[in-house]
Amino acid sequence: MITLQQDLLQASLNAVTRASAKNSLQAAFTLVQMNVNTDGILHLSCFNGETAARATLNVDCNEDLAVCVDAATFKAVVETLAGSIRLHIDGSALVIQGASTRTSLRIVDEALPMLDEKDLHPLSTCTGSTFRSLLRVLPFASTDESRAILQVVHLMLDKTQAVALAADGYTAGQVLEVLEGPRDSIAVSLPISSVRLLSSLIEERDTVRMGMIGANRALFQIRNAESSKNLMLATVTVDGNFPAVQIQTLIGDARTNAVATLQAQQASLLQSIRMVNAMGTQNTFLKVANGVAKIASAETETGQARNILEAITSGENAQAWLSALYLKRTAEAIKGELTLRITGSTKPLMIEAGNFSAVIMPMLSDGFKDPFPEDEAIAISLPEMAMA
Repeated sequence: MITLQQDLLQASLNAVTRASAKNSLQAAFTLVQMNVNTDGILHLSCFNGETAARATLNVDCNEDLAVCVDAATFKAVVETLAGSIRLHIDGSALVIQGASTRTSLRIVDEALPMLDEKDLHPLSTCTGSTFRSLLRVLPFASTDESRAILQVVHLMLDKTQAVALAADGYTAGQVLEVLEGPRDSIAVSLPISSVRLLSSLIEERDTVRMGMIGANRALFQIRNAESSKNLMLATVTVDGNFPAVQIQTLIGDARTNAVATLQAQQASLLQSIRMVNAMGTQNTFLKVANGVAKIASAETETGQARNILEAITSGENAQAWLSALYLKRTAEAIKGELTLRITGSTKPLMIEAGNFSAVIMPMLSDGFKDPFPEDEAIAISLPEMAMA
């Protein structure tokens, strides 16, 4: 019999079952596997064909046990309980007992891949805060199945830093974090589904170890002694020629060749983007003229938003049409002050803040009118925004 606390079991199931697939035609992908022996170490494992996850927790145990049951049902049953829980096998069923309840789950004869930290060849260790910072590039990864090469987050590690890159053909994001990495540089492309799972599991106070299992599987160990968290996640890496060099060159060129620079608060930019969205359009006009930064929506049947963007500007006059969706995606990856760099109406616009940088491809402006003709007085100003 196994005895453990409901809150610890529920937290582990909440984490590990995210790597299961509830409605899969493959029965193994819907299961959670329990492995425990009398040393009191319980492993919960799930696998969805691409990603494997394992949670480890300490329990009281007087027998060895290795069974598979339906993951979603097991999780749902545990959520209804409280306090101490007892688990044992009765024939072909796993019995879950609470203070006054008894539930039986049918045991499924399957075997799932078992992760083992002994297989980990560590590359780097960092805080959860650092790893979450790297994952700020995730929204820039493509979701277009015809762009499989871009449906990844690309990680590059060397002795002193980690670089995360993602792109979708219209935008690209990059984050650099200082950390102690491997002696030899390495680059891996992680599928976006696995990166989303990592993003949902890793918290700022966690410790994250990154490594490889063989040539094409990445392994992440996530620990937090305060919350008794001990998770492992392995995923296949994506073979392909991710255009890392081209993206970094694009970002560098956008920084070097900019003719106008704006320094603004993230909250102020987001406020202007919301005003553009209120007009029922994504078409956004950004302009620097005579030291003043202006932002507007395209003219629609319901009207047009035109605003002065509170910003410190430098350089020449410049303008570009952009998608509000891409501007919002970029602004939400930043807090506080940001810098926008405009090269021209047909060149990528760059936004950066600290160790984060992104480029946005401009929209074709044929047929769009300048919302700010030089002889028109603009008397609309955004209210003073608090710092994010």
